Amino acid sequence: MRLRYRIPLAVIAILMVMTLFLSSSYALWKVTIYQETENIIETGCFSIEFEDVSDSINLGNTYPMKDTNGMKLTPYIFKVKNTCSVDAKYTIYLNTLEVTGTKLDDSLIKYSLIKSDDAVGTAQTLDTAKVNLDKSHFTFDKTILKSYEIGTGTLKGKTNDASDDGGVATYSLRLWIDESGKNAVRDKNGNIITPGIEGQTFEAGISTIATATKLTD
Repeated sequence: MRLRYRIPLAVIAILMVMTLFLSSSYALWKVTIYQETENIIETGCFSIEFEDVSDSINLGNTYPMKDTNGMKLTPYIFKVKNTCSVDAKYTIYLNTLEVTGTKLDDSLIKYSLIKSDDAVGTAQTLDTAKVNLDKSHFTFDKTILKSYEIGTGTLKGKTNDASDDGGVATYSLRLWIDESGKNAVRDKNGNIITPGIEGQTFEAGISTIATATKLTD
């Protein structure tokens, strides 16, 4: 009876010894290597430059007009330039701003944004442009009421950091009141029957946001 139990116990003892040996062997042959130098990831320069070429648009005492006349107005001219070696994709936004008094409705504002290499510009109603919901990137002295996406493009990066051959795009922006805008209708006593656009104001500012991209040659 006792002999039957001795054999399994002996086997168990041998297995335990083997397990301890294997564990010790693994520990003896385990190698840990530590890196002596740092891994470095360094971003390249990425920046675009926004430059005023002309004075801002200031149409005092203006009036509703046809698109053919609006397209002849003196434009606001600006440049978007890539100052780094990384290619860029950019978006141009027209942000309507809070005004003192009554604001002229966006549906009555016409605009034309012409790139220097475009042959012909087109007139568009502002409130038909794509609305940008995130206004947190823009900073103006006045509250931004609405932000519209009015243009996009790409700029090739500089050949190298020492060169000044980054892509440049020049734009001309015109703004005017659509001919559908009407003056107030008054009775014979001068009382307003139907309100018009007299005394209303529209103010806006241009912003540009760029993202890094890779342009094919």
